[in-house]
Amino acid sequence: MGLGKLGNTIEILSAIFSAGGSSSHRQIILEGTTGKLVLPVTPAKYNVGDGQKNKVVDITQVGEALVFGMPKARTLSFSGFFPSTAHDYPFVVGDFQEPTACVEKITEWKAARKPVRVIITDSPVNLQMAIMEFSYWEQDGSRDIYYTLNFTEYKELNVPTANNDKPVDDTTGLKVRPVDLDQKIKEEQANVNKGKALFQKACDVMDVAKKAYGDYTHWRRVIKSNNLKDLVINHADDIRKWVIKN
Repeated sequence: MGLGKLGNTIEILSAIFSAGGSSSHRQIILEGTTGKLVLPVTPAKYNVGDGQKNKVVDITQVGEALVFGMPKARTLSFSGFFPSTAHDYPFVVGDFQEPTACVEKITEWKAARKPVRVIITDSPVNLQMAIMEFSYWEQDGSRDIYYTLNFTEYKELNVPTANNDKPVDDTTGLKVRPVDLDQKIKEEQANVNKGKALFQKACDVMDVAKKAYGDYTHWRRVIKSNNLKDLVINHADDIRKWVIKN
């Protein structure tokens, strides 16, 4: 028996053992934008990655310390094959259709750029995920299509300003900001301008103090002499009328 045939036989036997030979078989269900697909042959194994962004930092006189971070998006990967309908395999536990139809459906979901729910029965896996990679190929001339699928967890983000339903600006290609956000930006800019104006007025007070007394630190005497209790906030128009008292 050639190496190719041996590999095919091992793959098939693995599928048989993973089915367990009982009436209740494990299944992998993919549900996308246009329906669902129950993998006809359950892969012999799957891999889940569940990382976390912990960091090790160096603290003076203490040494290394661990700082816990937020969880990373989980990953999932598995490999298998879509059996040709020309074969009467006894281990088919899902949708038995032409391999090309399975490939087209998964390719369509990936191109849609929408999450796909992945369910592995009798396991903790029931996640919304993005298809990160879908590779497929034929071997042995069996007309079966072998494949590898890699997923990354998709999390819903509640970001109203990013996901608002406002129209897209034809010039910039960006969504039009909500009215309340525009108003907030205007208010913040007004506060900045007001701050700049107050700063300039304070500088004017100090300049007068410098000219009159030879030192900036005498600015309080200028304020007291002109009865400007709140600096020059409400007295900007009177700045040239100030008097200097000895």
